[in-house]
Amino acid sequence: MKAYNEQWIYNRDLLIQSERWHRQGLLSDDQMEAVRKAYPVEFRRTNGFIEIGLFLFTTVAILACYLLPASIFSGMLDNPTVYGVFNIAFGIGVGIVGWFIINRRLLYRNGIDNAFVVTLTGFLAFGFNQFLPNGLSVATHCLFTLPLLLLVLWYYGDTLIAFFSLAAFYTAIFDSLLKVSGGRDALPFVMMGVSLLLYIGVRQVINRTLNPTYYADPLNLVQWLSLIVLAASGNYFMVRELNGILLESGPGRPALTEAPQIGLPVLFWILTFAIPIIYLWQGLTKRNRMLIILGTLGLIAAVMTVHEYTALVPLNVALTVGGLLLIGLAVAGIRYLSSPKHGFTDAPDDDSPNELFVNAAGMAVAQATSTMPQGPKDDLQFGKGDFGGAGSEGKY
Repeated sequence: MKAYNEQWIYNRDLLIQSERWHRQGLLSDDQMEAVRKAYPVEFRRTNGFIEIGLFLFTTVAILACYLLPASIFSGMLDNPTVYGVFNIAFGIGVGIVGWFIINRRLLYRNGIDNAFVVTLTGFLAFGFNQFLPNGLSVATHCLFTLPLLLLVLWYYGDTLIAFFSLAAFYTAIFDSLLKVSGGRDALPFVMMGVSLLLYIGVRQVINRTLNPTYYADPLNLVQWLSLIVLAASGNYFMVRELNGILLESGPGRPALTEAPQIGLPVLFWILTFAIPIIYLWQGLTKRNRMLIILGTLGLIAAVMTVHEYTALVPLNVALTVGGLLLIGLAVAGIRYLSSPKHGFTDAPDDDSPNELFVNAAGMAVAQATSTMPQGPKDDLQFGKGDFGGAGSEGKY
């Protein structure tokens, strides 16, 4: 029913955890080999740099294939209906070729399949919008396109499509509020409320779904972006400056040298510091790295906001003092957490075996393989390499 083999994706995550255990010495070589046989993963794997290159190359190739017939039949494509049919047909063709390549080459987040997903979605969305009447608002176009994006997201579970879906959703809300009376004043509160509901909804989906692995990256992206929008919507600088930009955008309105004061300034100053503090508090309480990172960055943004409107010291002095302070805090934190304290440690994830035991599936793998015998490696020998017995080349 979906583009990728869900069981292989689930097995991949189990193998990643098991390999981490293996590096830590918690699993023997025989146990690790048993896990690989019990949880096979047949996807083709590449590294991140190759994925980026394959994505760009495939995108350019698809666009070249699109521009060739588009230039040949350019006279016929002047009609919006014909142009829409052409784009939809080409998008369907890209989807069919992509489906064939994904299943034939066993691709998963390989760069090539990502390019097919993004381009087919773009052609379908663009072609579909050609059928809509002229003069519709941006919000209307986004709302009509959103179901298509969600359908593609359900089928592929692609992170880029999740980003485009979220962007269309927020754009629709933003543009709709600007079209109603009092919408500009209510904009920050609505964006904060929507972002909070979106974050809570995603957390409920993660907690209630037995195997959210297929959509793990999109769900994680939605959490990050919703929390960022929530903090930005309550930041005094963002609200005031955006309000000034919106005031300038009206017809016949003069350019403003400085953004005017907004309503309820005290409330937004409180929110500027309160939201990051809540993030940081929840992150420390729940040991949530995402909330800790966003809370820290939010406090830095709050301090920068204060400097923007008060400027107690010159900018270069503020940057120097802030940089030294952050470096000092980082060094102090690293030294303090060199040994685990209160559930926190500075050790990398691979050196933190306790983190892995929070995954019930990982524990099941460990229990399934723990009964295998672990004999001593008495037959382990070194030497006989081509370079002084080091095994640097050839046999070892």
